[in-house]
Order: sequence, then structure tokens, then C-alpha cells
Amino acid sequence: MPEQSEALLTDPRDAILDAAALCFMERGFNATSIDDIARRLSATKGMVYHYFDSKAQLFFEIHHRAMDALFEELEPVVGSDLPAPERFTEMARCYVRTLIRTQPYQRTVSEAVQMLLRSSTTEAQRAQLERLQERRKRCEGLFLTVLEEGIANGTMRAARPKMSIKPVFGAMNSVINWYQPRDSETPAQRQDVVDEVVLVALRGVMKGS
Repeated sequence: MPEQSEALLTDPRDAILDAAALCFMERGFNATSIDDIARRLSATKGMVYHYFDSKAQLFFEIHHRAMDALFEELEPVVGSDLPAPERFTEMARCYVRTLIRTQPYQRTVSEAVQMLLRSSTTEAQRAQLERLQERRKRCEGLFLTVLEEGIANGTMRAARPKMSIKPVFGAMNSVINWYQPRDSETPAQRQDVVDEVVLVALRGVMKGS
């Protein structure tokens, strides 16, 4: 990733979103101001406002990009010819790997969506939240469809698949809260983290586990 000053010149919207996501992750959405984001960029508050009208707009864009990143990785696997258990496992690996790669964005989503739901929002913001909630449901639905396929052909298990999928997501999503990247971490070590999280998350729905 280029230095923020360079990114700010070449793609200011992306640079602002990256800085906002990092600030939200470190300080919390509510405690972060536009001034904080501008300082992180070594830019002016006016520049941030040139591209984004408010902190809420930044959040919505971050949420959409977080979901875009997940769908980009998941959809090719969903459409593959892999048997249901292998497809489900590879989807889970892609999902957890993307959560780690986009951790500041995912953490922002996790914290801010509940806060915004509880706060006073405009009609336009509520409509945005509803669209984002639908995207999250669609993401969960991709996994549920494969799980139900596996149950139907006897290769996977779950007495109540719509309920069983919830702890699967809970275990996978937890990685954004405790994972800490290290400068010395190798791709193989990061993959070990992904594999371990997936192993634990899928234990309840995989036969023979």
C-alpha cells in the first residue's frame, strides 16, 4: 500500500476511506471526528468534506466497500463445481481471509451499525442501513444455500440450518476483534490463522468433525 500522502494525491477518496476506517477502528466511530481523519492524512478538514458530507456518509461507504470485498471473494466459489462441504469450507476461508485483509473496514461495520441503528437517523440514512442489512443477509444466504445443499445430499449436518449458520458466522467474525497483524508475519502464518478459525467455526456443520 502506498504512503498516505501519495495515495491522497492519486486517489483521495480511497485514502480518506482508509484513514477513516483506521481511525474508527482505533478510537471508535463515536469518538472519531473529521479532524482526526484529516490529521491522519496530514490534510485539511475541508479536503475531507470536499469528498464526504459527513461521518455517516464515510461509514456507509466503508460498509459498502467491506461488503464488496466479501462478495468479490465469495461469489466465484459459490458458483464452482466443488461438492458442498469443500465449497462451504473454501467460502469460509475466503471470508475469514478477507475479514483479516480488510480488518479496519470490517471493525467499523461491526461497531457502527448498531450505534447508528440506535441513534436518530434521517430517512435517507435509514434507507441506506436497510440496503446494507439486506447485503449482509445475502452474504449469509450464500453460505446457507450451500449448507442446505450439503444437508440434502447427506454430506453436511444441521438440524436447524438457519439457526446453525449464526454461530458459524459468529466464530468467523470474531477474528476482526482479536487478530493482531505482526510485521514479521508470513503469508503461511496468516493462512494458518485462517485455517484454524475455519476449522473451529465449521465444526458443528461438518460430518466427521
